[in-house]
Amino acid sequence: MSDTPVGGVSKGVSPPDPAVVLTQSDELAARFGAALNEAIALIPQWEARHSETKAFVQKYTSFSNDVISSTIAAVEANPELANTKKFDVAEARAALQFLNAFRPIIDQVDELRTNLRFTYFARKARVIADALQTYAIANGIGRDPSSASVAAHAANIKRDLRRPRKKEKKTPSTPTTPV
Repeated sequence: MSDTPVGGVSKGVSPPDPAVVLTQSDELAARFGAALNEAIALIPQWEARHSETKAFVQKYTSFSNDVISSTIAAVEANPELANTKKFDVAEARAALQFLNAFRPIIDQVDELRTNLRFTYFARKARVIADALQTYAIANGIGRDPSSASVAAHAANIKRDLRRPRKKEKKTPSTPTTPV
């Protein structure tokens, strides 16, 4: 059985270790995750993305919502179209109402994701900047022979400093054309 609830957001993979003490951030994240699962449960006919349906969905989402409105009008006005029972007007109308109501929510969720990621990385950046300054100070203090423990800590920080290196872009060699 899966640990993924109806809403589609994974719960913890394994039960928490009783020896681990939860931090305030852990508790806030758990509360946020639970609220997110509750919000997802409110969405009617929720569908999680799946590789088997992805191509189908992509194929038809580029069309305007006006196609739905026009087709509703056509089926309601023409009994011969209604008799084919190919197009469910009630389902189409419900889908159109859903699309109109949830478009602003998609924008809000996109903004939430953008700003949550920014908050995440901004907090990391501030602490890393302070850590690098502390490392520089520790290097200076560690040069004094009476501060061997500071030098050892500076060495530990240096060990963990794996600054990402920018990969050099290989410039494609221009083929020579015979003259």
